[in-house]
Amino acid sequence: AIRPNTKYMVINEPYNPAGTLMAPELQIQLKEICERHDIYIMSDEVYRLLEHDPAHRLPPMADLYHKGISAVTLSKPWGGCGITIGWLAFQDLSIKQSLLDAQYFGCACPSRASEVQAMMVLRASDTILERNLKIIRRNLRLLDAFMARYSDLFEWVRPRAGAIAFIKFRGPMTSNEFGELL
Repeated sequence: AIRPNTKYMVINEPYNPAGTLMAPELQIQLKEICERHDIYIMSDEVYRLLEHDPAHRLPPMADLYHKGISAVTLSKPWGGCGITIGWLAFQDLSIKQSLLDAQYFGCACPSRASEVQAMMVLRASDTILERNLKIIRRNLRLLDAFMARYSDLFEWVRPRAGAIAFIKFRGPMTSNEFGELL
């Protein structure tokens, strides 16, 4: 619920852990609600650029909304886990110093090795993203076949982004019992 003291809303898009995407109309509605209440939107967009169909890609919140903040990292789309480099994109420069102050407490100085790796990854961005999407699409086809074969035991909303899916076990036992059998 939005209260008089609400300053910001936090979302993640594409949604983790399900790999789902909000409809473009819903993104606009969210932006309009936040505009009416003068609320920032912090959008965790770490799975952005891994939409299975690029036509479904929503604009980054930082582009869509003057009080939007997009958080991005190299760990997901580019497979750069361990590089520990990410960034925030935003239009409202009045918040820049507050964000820098908050960042200082988390990581005042990333390693030089991470910086060099980040530059190498970004230079090969198109190639890496294409490769990762090819792997994701192949694995999704395998998961489609698995879900069709075992639809009596599992259910899901088919993901549209990222390398993740949220699968619900609905078999003849609890998920704990199933885990113990595995």
